[in-house]
Amino acid sequence: MKKAIKLAVIYLIILILGTVLGTILYSFYLNLLGFVAGREIIFFKDEELFKSLFYVSFCMLIFILPLVSYYRMRHPGGVLQLIVYIVLCVLTWGLLMPGTIKLRDYCNRKISFNTTTDSLSPHYFRKVDEDVYYFTREFRSNTQGRAAESPAIIIDTSEDGNVEFRSVADYPSLALNRKAEPFREIQLKNIFGEDKNPVPVDFRLLFSMITGAYSGGLTHLLTLFSFVLLLCSVYGITSFFDWRLLNAVILYITTTLIFCLNTLYFMPQFHELKIKIMSNGFFRAFGGIVSEPILFLINCLFALLFISAGIIKFAVRKHARKAR
Repeated sequence: MKKAIKLAVIYLIILILGTVLGTILYSFYLNLLGFVAGREIIFFKDEELFKSLFYVSFCMLIFILPLVSYYRMRHPGGVLQLIVYIVLCVLTWGLLMPGTIKLRDYCNRKISFNTTTDSLSPHYFRKVDEDVYYFTREFRSNTQGRAAESPAIIIDTSEDGNVEFRSVADYPSLALNRKAEPFREIQLKNIFGEDKNPVPVDFRLLFSMITGAYSGGLTHLLTLFSFVLLLCSVYGITSFFDWRLLNAVILYITTTLIFCLNTLYFMPQFHELKIKIMSNGFFRAFGGIVSEPILFLINCLFALLFISAGIIKFAVRKHARKAR
């Protein structure tokens, strides 16, 4: 009983502290993305905090159950602990996740922010490829409907380069803007390098899938259910091995693979393969019940495997104790 209650308490602690800390850190990240050299730094802007809160809340609600499963790995309980875990799963995906999505949509409708993008500041050298830009004054919009412009000294640093002086418009296609993405300032891009994710997990894509499922009817909800079932079923492998470190490694790898599977499935590279599979009569008929029948079956298959592994391991250990 005590360990079951502790599981619920740890759930609340991780969710609250993780959301608060994550919101602060992610707001710093958004501030860094929009930073321009020479401009005043303003932390904790309303818009950044708003975006950070809902994005981090979404991520925490996805990660919370694997994190709780990791805690259970170190503090195993009995059947009552499993019941509490199931209740937490239902609470997370039946109440907190749809409630967070609805609250975000409501706030988006009711709250408006004055979003402004700072223009690049003058009197700074900015290098992109072989060119160095130096703006001599602030960007100004001389014609309505056109991007703001500023005179710039452009120095070609290649072997046969020259110096050019011309007016430059602050369009998104400008090399300084295009190659600085996702940052506003090319100097930060040069410091932090390319924004490459070594793990093919796109949480914005997952967010789009989950949000669409709650508002897309039963067929989409069934696809989401398969993802949730698979994510919750990692509880079954938390004590599969006698060595806790090995269980922790397996839990981490399994959770990562679950996110990768449910992200890569929606990548355009696999679109043609899905069309070929869906041409099969079984999948075509099953498509009227579930929005993504292939993903649904894969998720359910692995979920059943993890749940069965947990049940078998529990039965084997119980039999071993009786034999003693």
